[in-house]
This record gives sequence, structure tokens and C-alpha cells, in this order.
Amino acid sequence: MEIKSLPLLLVTGLSGLIFLSLLVRVIAALLRSNRKQFVATGPLIIEQEFELGEASPLLLMVEVPRFGSDFRQLQFEVIEKASGQVTRLSYDFLCAQGAVYGVTTMRVPIGRLPFVQPGRYLVRVLGLQPETDYSSSRIMLSRPYLSRMVLQIIGIVFCAIGLLLSVLLCLWQVLPLQQG
Repeated sequence: MEIKSLPLLLVTGLSGLIFLSLLVRVIAALLRSNRKQFVATGPLIIEQEFELGEASPLLLMVEVPRFGSDFRQLQFEVIEKASGQVTRLSYDFLCAQGAVYGVTTMRVPIGRLPFVQPGRYLVRVLGLQPETDYSSSRIMLSRPYLSRMVLQIIGIVFCAIGLLLSVLLCLWQVLPLQQG
């Protein structure tokens, strides 16, 4: 085995290790931030109360079975208990394009809540059908995630391409090319 250029092999090997460590860190950050994005969750019932501990913009989401569409006719009211301020939200096709799909469920964004103050909030769901089973559905209050997730995915792609190019350049330095 003949090495074409030892300095180039060392540089590509080192850059490959750097891209690998960056890739692991970006993936770990994505998983960590996905776990921390939810502020409150609860079952999809007519009325329930949430206690929010920090001020931030939030996103109202519903988690429903992947092939269900019963949530589209629902109306949501988020009422701040201290001031009585009511925010009404309903399904919006454009907002729902940020849905996150799992194997059996999907998390559909219903709408944004402007800068929410700490305190108690009452969430009312209007339009629930009495004969429909909503036991596999949940309401979620989440921090906005779409822009963060897009940046992290771009970071993953960048690190993966860098790692792949480093490995290919390393192999090119070590393995001879076939002349045909």
C-alpha cells in the first residue's frame, strides 16, 4: 500500500474526525432540544388548565393519530386566568405545513400564542364530537421549533457531507485507482 501524500492524508483524517464529532454534537443537540420543546401537554378534552412557568411565545399543537383528520373542525380558546384575555385558534392549512410526523401519530401546529406570561391558562376545545374517541390525542403547548429544526438539519447535512468527503479523500490517498 502506497500513500500518495502523507500531509494530505493527515489533514483529511483530522478533518474527518472533526466533522464526525460535529455531526454527533449537532444530532445530540437536536434530540435534546426536541425533548425540551414541550412546555405543557394534556389529553384532548373539552376544558383543562395549564400552569406555565416562563414567559415566551408558544405554539398550540395537537397530537393525533397519523391518519386522523377529526382535529380540523376543532376550535381552541386559550384563556389567561389572571387577565381573562382570550386567544381563539383553529386549524389553518398553511400553519399545519409544519406538522411533525411519527410512525403512528402526527403533531399538527394549530396556531401561535403571542408572548405568553407565566401563570394559569385555561384551554377550551370547541367542536369535540361525543361519539368520537379522542383518547389517543393530546394538546401540547410547545416552544416554536421550525426555524431551530431547519438550522439543525442543515448543520447535520453539512457535517455529513464534510465527513463523507473527508473519508473519500482519505481513501483516495491510500487506495490505488484502477486503470482500465
